[in-house]
Amino acid sequence: MTKFRTGAARFLGIEGVPILLAFTAITVYFVLGVPSFADADSVKYYLNEEVPIFIITAGLALVIIAGGIDLSVGSVLGLSAGTSLWASMHGFNPVVSVLVGVGTGLAFGLVNGLVIVKFRLNDFIVTLGTLNVGAGLLVVLTDHIQLVGTQDSKFLAITGTSVLGLTSAMVLAIVVIAVLHLVLVKSAFGRKIRATGMGNAPALVAGVDVGRLKLYAYLVSGALAGFAGVLLASRLNSVQPGMAGGYELVAVAAAVLGGVSLAGGRGGIWQAALGALLLVTLKQGFRLMGIDPLIFSIITGVCILVGVVVDRSVRRFALTLRTPEPLQTPANELQPATSEGP
Repeated sequence: MTKFRTGAARFLGIEGVPILLAFTAITVYFVLGVPSFADADSVKYYLNEEVPIFIITAGLALVIIAGGIDLSVGSVLGLSAGTSLWASMHGFNPVVSVLVGVGTGLAFGLVNGLVIVKFRLNDFIVTLGTLNVGAGLLVVLTDHIQLVGTQDSKFLAITGTSVLGLTSAMVLAIVVIAVLHLVLVKSAFGRKIRATGMGNAPALVAGVDVGRLKLYAYLVSGALAGFAGVLLASRLNSVQPGMAGGYELVAVAAAVLGGVSLAGGRGGIWQAALGALLLVTLKQGFRLMGIDPLIFSIITGVCILVGVVVDRSVRRFALTLRTPEPLQTPANELQPATSEGP
């Protein structure tokens, strides 16, 4: 029994196990309950459709691990889609169009990071403000109408090319997640990001410049939101006001479900990506079952609450299962006491 308890504690203590079990259970449920769910073309379609979610979730997870939050990723994604498509529609080289989109996201990441670090303002308030700025700028860019139709086939081929049976957009998402995961777990930068999220005192003890590391995290998040916008524009070949609104909520839910602690300092990129995969799987399953898509927004909010509660509960349960080492009583304390003579 002791071995079982110890093994269970170690298993539950592995990062990513709860979300992996949840994803497996949900997938099995939909495979058995919805015959068309496991169709290869259907799976490929819905994964390709949700590529931007995977990318912004990876960037947002990095910011949260660093002890921040970035609520602007959704509107920045939409604005970056608009700027890159606008550039392509006006005859710019595809490389320039991509750089315009990524640069838009990078600019927002720079503003977020500098304002938060230099003025010591709350991350939530600052990024909520830039969320609205990004959404407003997209309305100005589109002039309340839809941008449609670049004729540049190379720009459209960014996401429309097939690579080993997958779309190029899916391959790019996998590369982004893999690279960011390796950076977080294998590099000194990744270790400093974790130290930053653990608080100022531990970071200072470790010799980490908290402000600089937070700025870098926001730059990465902004750049990835911009890149996701480029991929979205390339796939749809159209951009409209309000595009990608609400994506930030899905990304936060995915990161939390993946075990990324909102308190900072703990979590992983692949676990957050798996959280995103769980959410898009739920979305596709509901779609095939004919459930109102508006229900998904409710489910997303519930997932944030459930993810936080389950993550904390599982860790507490794992700690209770850890069998403490038996106390060693000194030999002299085991001897019966003897009465001393007069």
